[in-house]
Amino acid sequence: MIYQVPQLWSSYLSSNSRKVVSSRRILSIAEVKAEKKREASQKADNRKALVEAKSQGKEAHAAVKAHIAQEQAKAAQAKKLEKLKITVEQQAEKARVAAENKAKQAEKRVCLPLFITSS
Repeated sequence: MIYQVPQLWSSYLSSNSRKVVSSRRILSIAEVKAEKKREASQKADNRKALVEAKSQGKEAHAAVKAHIAQEQAKAAQAKKLEKLKITVEQQAEKARVAAENKAKQAEKRVCLPLFITSS
């Protein structure tokens, strides 16, 4: 028989925190959709530019192709940097939360009354 553990983590979040988490998810979904639209548009523009350059000759086609490759490399680098930035921010947030929890635990230990009984 399998028992399910109730998900209580949401009860620890304040209503404001729940709204923040929800809005972050909505924003990230919207950003992904916008990025996909932008990429599709960019690919279509690149195809048109290559067709136009091909009609102008091999040298123009090669130049446009090189320019597109350079732009794609820049975009890939920017994407890597953005992922790195997000990872660093997440790690900093985890460290901040861990420090707060550690401080709270230390405060609880200091505030606990000591009952010493002598025998």
